[in-house]
Amino acid sequence: MRVDPITFEVVNNALVGVAEQMAATILRTSYSTVIREMLDYSTAMFDVEGRIIAQSCRIPIHLNSMSRSLRTTLDEAIPIEEWLPGDIVVTNDPYSGGQHLPDVQTFLPVFADGELVAICGTLGHHLDIGGMRPGSYAGDAVEIYQEGLRIPPIKLFEEGKLNERLFAVIEANIRQPEMTIGDLRSQTAALEIGRDGVLELIERYGVDTFRDCMEEAIETSEARLRDKLRELPAGVYEAEYYVDDDGVIDEPIKIVTKVTIGDGTIHVDFTGTDPQRRSPINATISSCESATYFAILSILDPTIPANYGVYKPIEITAPEGSVVNAMPPAPVVGRNAITHTIVNALMLALSEIVPERITAAYYGMSNVYILSGDGAGYRKEWIFFDIEVGGGGARQTKDGLDCYSQGIHNLANTPIEMVESTYPLRFKRYEFLPDTGGTGKYRGGLGVRRDIEFLDESGTLNTQFDKFKIEPFGLFGGGPGATGRMQLNPEGPEPVELHSKTVNRTLRRGDVFSMLTQGGGGFGPAAERDGGALERDLREGKVSAEAAGKAYRQTGSGK
Repeated sequence: MRVDPITFEVVNNALVGVAEQMAATILRTSYSTVIREMLDYSTAMFDVEGRIIAQSCRIPIHLNSMSRSLRTTLDEAIPIEEWLPGDIVVTNDPYSGGQHLPDVQTFLPVFADGELVAICGTLGHHLDIGGMRPGSYAGDAVEIYQEGLRIPPIKLFEEGKLNERLFAVIEANIRQPEMTIGDLRSQTAALEIGRDGVLELIERYGVDTFRDCMEEAIETSEARLRDKLRELPAGVYEAEYYVDDDGVIDEPIKIVTKVTIGDGTIHVDFTGTDPQRRSPINATISSCESATYFAILSILDPTIPANYGVYKPIEITAPEGSVVNAMPPAPVVGRNAITHTIVNALMLALSEIVPERITAAYYGMSNVYILSGDGAGYRKEWIFFDIEVGGGGARQTKDGLDCYSQGIHNLANTPIEMVESTYPLRFKRYEFLPDTGGTGKYRGGLGVRRDIEFLDESGTLNTQFDKFKIEPFGLFGGGPGATGRMQLNPEGPEPVELHSKTVNRTLRRGDVFSMLTQGGGGFGPAAERDGGALERDLREGKVSAEAAGKAYRQTGSGK
């Protein structure tokens, strides 16, 4: 049944508002810096079939990820008939629709007059979920069992009653229970806010209108995306891009994208992509789908509401047993090396037909670093998890953004003052890195240098970086962005170069961990760069005189 247009817009936007209210609840009540400061979480609303209807503006890589988990739960674990008022289901299983173990998802059914009408969902990246290494990033894991506690879909609350034994199991298997349990309770509190918001809408408009609006939201988004696809020339467009290595075997990993555009459809085929690795660099199908959805939506029309309908015109072929669709028991915590590379590969493939909507390659990795201490020189054992970004890719009309959370990211910067007041860490440097942006008519964004002094007696460093060997590419004559680097004690008598995927590196008081992140690729020939723009770069220290003389010597300002 077609809903009155005004009513539809009100209800549709109100559902997004409900998801945002849930997100605000998590922001206000969460414990860890990962969720409270970095904002690595998402919230969404679903219909009773598990189809996503509305979501908050949070993390792009979570696009539709919760929907696959929820639908898998309904199909294989807890049928819809077994969901009761007050139930809350929890899961983090990458092989039941999730992405990696730190991403814990919770779902709550919404009943109106005894009838199930919707489902609320939250997803949060938790500081620690157990496993071999602090922060649950085990770069030397060879199977998922080493990465942490794996939770199949199970009821955390049953008809409003807490499953205390399950909570006890979770608490007993993690290093920072006060943080993780606090964040988990934050997620469940947000679900109740979502439920109340849905019930307010139903009280005003009725169940039938509410359901009709959800169905129309799906149909509208599908139609809008199909119309956008019809604007593109039909054909086949291909590209490949690489991950440096898997941290164990020093060989690049190839990601192949073959994009076929038809009449209102798009097919992304990853056939030819390298097989899964015996290291935690793999991605599940959920991660692969989310990265693909993000790239297509950001290129075609990011204003289309990202509900179930917008994904229907997109077909994905991801061979089982490949790094984009790993099979158990492959470890998957470092899946973002794959997903960022998918996004950049799709940008490269489609640059031929929509150059005005494409950026050159951005820094291309969630630069995860985890510092932990034994607490001997502090109050107690601790874990600090953070992600640093790099330079954004340049566009057809603009320079890339410096130190910008691009692509499947949408992370906030963790405030230095808060970190220093919470952990035995001191920031020695945090600055842009000149000459890291790719040259071009439009320059790539700059990476950054961040130096952190370790102040506890002893501890460890674990990292998941990439693009230390494979450069972020430029487009249409633009130069590549700089690759990343990491060092220990860079200004000491014996500085140590660190591998991008460092595992369990011992730290002592006074050690300084230095990261230099990747730059973004340039767009267009450097010879066409505006002289005024180059002078501004020189004045602001973003490009050195020496580099300008080499790269831009053909321009008026570079002579």
